[in-house]
Parts: sequence; structure tokens; C-alpha cells
Amino acid sequence: MSPSAGRDLASLEDVVSEVADVGALRAASPSAFAAASEFWRVPLAGDHLTPRMKELVLLTMHATATALDVYAVERHIERARAAGATDQDILDVLVTIVGVANHALYSSVPILEEELQAAGIDDAADPGDDSGYETVKAEFVAARGFWNPDRDVIARLMPDYFRALTGISTDSWKNGPLTAKEREFVCIAVDCTVTHDYEPGLRIHIRNALGHGATRAEILEIFQLAGLIGLEGYILGARALFGPGDSE
Repeated sequence: MSPSAGRDLASLEDVVSEVADVGALRAASPSAFAAASEFWRVPLAGDHLTPRMKELVLLTMHATATALDVYAVERHIERARAAGATDQDILDVLVTIVGVANHALYSSVPILEEELQAAGIDDAADPGDDSGYETVKAEFVAARGFWNPDRDVIARLMPDYFRALTGISTDSWKNGPLTAKEREFVCIAVDCTVTHDYEPGLRIHIRNALGHGATRAEILEIFQLAGLIGLEGYILGARALFGPGDSE
């Protein structure tokens, strides 16, 4: 179904109506529906980010590896298109967020190193072929504008993985349609969510976004959108209780 151009993206009723009987949900708990609707409306009705950017931010938060909410991903792809996003914009977001899964390695690899040392196993003499390390690092910095020192040990111990990671981590920055500021917003969205909450990355991407002209109000609006993840249980519950498959 193609959403109409006049769709009210700030309406929770519009969201719920796609998956459940809104009247039944409202009747079951009128005050809760009113409170949830207002909580949804405030960030979606804000005027600091465009509707297109808001939907790309919400898609980011639900499609990232720490969330992977299939219903919300489908919803926000549809809504992003309704708000003017192209398929290329959407794919830019989905490629940009792949690297979030690598954040776990920043703590995992040092733990391995510590346990190897504790076990008396010293295989550090052969860390692999890191002859292209400086070249790949320079490629990352040229595309992304920063370097995280936590990547050094990964680069030296897993050079093939590091090259592939750098490729996926820089492709959208070199070839995607989003602006640098928009893509920093995507990265802020990943790192500020309750499912990830990654402070080192959040600081870097806020700093970079400010450097690209972002405002306090724009970034605060991203934080408000992140809070909407808290409503996903309510929406999924409405689907289970009052959706087409409900037996009552």
C-alpha cells in the first residue's frame, strides 16, 4: 500500500491503525492511549528536523543490529518514502549502520589478549599481514574524518577483516546520497539509543555533526525520537491484542 502524500506522520493512531483496531485499543485504556499519542506526537511534530530526516533516524534506530525490529523497519521504510526519502537514501542508512556490530570487538579483542596472556599463550609474534594497515587507515580517515584507536588492535590482528570492515564502513560516506551532516545524524541515532548507548561513538558523531553545521535543537530532536523506541512494546501489544489475528 502506498501512503498518501497527506499522511499525518505525527499521529500514533495512524501507526496503530496499520496493525490493530484503534477503537478497541483506545477503549481498553483511554488515558494510556492519550498519553502514548502525545508522547509520539511531540518529536514527530517538531520543526528542527525534516519529516524525511526523522523517518530516516527512526529507521536507523530500528534497523540497527542492537534492535532489528522487523515491523518497525517495514513501517519506517514506508513512512520515509512518504516523507520524500528515496530508496537510495534508505539504503545509505542501512549500509551506514552495519559497522555498529563491530563496536563489540573493541572490548572483545582486548579480553582475548588478556586471557591469552594469563594462559601463558604468546602468539603475538605473528599477528598477520598488516602491510596495508596505514593505507586502509588513511582511507577510513579520509572518508569519515576521524580515527578510533580501538581499531588499531583489530587492524593488526585481523587485517583481512579490517580491510573488509573499512570497506563497508566507508562505502556510504564515499558513494551515498545523504549529506555528511545527515549521515552523522544517523550515527548519533545509533549510538544514543537505549539498545546501544555507546558513549565514545556518540561523542565523536555529535562533534562531527556540529562541525557540519548541526544545531543543539536538531540533535535534541534525535534524542527525543530515540525515546519513541519505548512505545514499540505498546504498539506490538496492540497488534497482539487487537490485531486482525485476535480471536476476540
